[in-house]
Amino acid sequence: MPRVLITGITGFAGSHLAEHLLSRGDEVHGLAHEDPPFPNLAAVHTRVRVHRGDITRLEEVGAAFAAADPDGVVHLAGQAVPTLASADPVAAVEVNVLGTATVLTAVAGHPRARLVVASSADVYGAPDHEPVDEDAPLRPENVYAATKVAAEALARELAGRHGAAVIILRPANQNGPRQHPGLAASAFAKQIAAAEAGIADPVVRHGRLDARRDFLDVRDMARAYAAALRLKESATFNVGTGTAVSIAEILDILIALAHVPVRAELDPDRVRSGGAARPLALDTTRFRQKTGWSPRITLAESLRDTLDFWRSSIRQGAVA
Repeated sequence: MPRVLITGITGFAGSHLAEHLLSRGDEVHGLAHEDPPFPNLAAVHTRVRVHRGDITRLEEVGAAFAAADPDGVVHLAGQAVPTLASADPVAAVEVNVLGTATVLTAVAGHPRARLVVASSADVYGAPDHEPVDEDAPLRPENVYAATKVAAEALARELAGRHGAAVIILRPANQNGPRQHPGLAASAFAKQIAAAEAGIADPVVRHGRLDARRDFLDVRDMARAYAAALRLKESATFNVGTGTAVSIAEILDILIALAHVPVRAELDPDRVRSGGAARPLALDTTRFRQKTGWSPRITLAESLRDTLDFWRSSIRQGAVA
């Protein structure tokens, strides 16, 4: 039974990955900075071993590695919301860059373990064409993307210096249950669920809707991380659908799923600065050919499940 250590196991992507790995029979360990309970792990908390530790403290990360003795490591811990990273760049760099360096140092002491590092499609910035492949230049346009470029560089240095197998994945934007409400689809879904429950006005407040991005369900991304753990050589891969979808279309789909009439309203406080947004779709040919992976969950299904998650959460007392 393979042993896998997930940093950030209690988060959005980490909890879904834990569920997937357990479903295929792996022994799952996790690193988390908070104390229980872990709401995102509610369905599997008795089947995972969570080690408490600060991702930036080597002694705490090292203790988790010693306890887990992993065959594979998936590094997901970090600040994943671009607006929050921009609001506190020092904290974002500390967690996303120093945290990655700490994990890499721990991995160096466990040469058997294969490492998968979560980067982001945001590293491409505004590419010259779409779909964009892995050879495109990296043009980070915000703090979050810059931290991911730095984390990638550190991971490649480890691979070169120690000969470790390090797989870097650049995921598309992810949707699905448990997503942070600071991200577009989840923010829209939460507002709709609150309106349905009668605890908020029937209005979905939004920022810019013109951006077109590649969107992937988090459960398909969990399958991608699991597939990457089986790779034996260091490489960098895009993971997405290959199709760019506008934020406006995301909003339209969710409004159509609403159980009560709702209207959309521009909120200036939600508008990010910048010029015209260029589309970003990922060429995932290399990863598909290497692993046989392909997405299974449609955008409509992903958004429906995101909305259902917020309906359930609000019924259970989540703040609108």
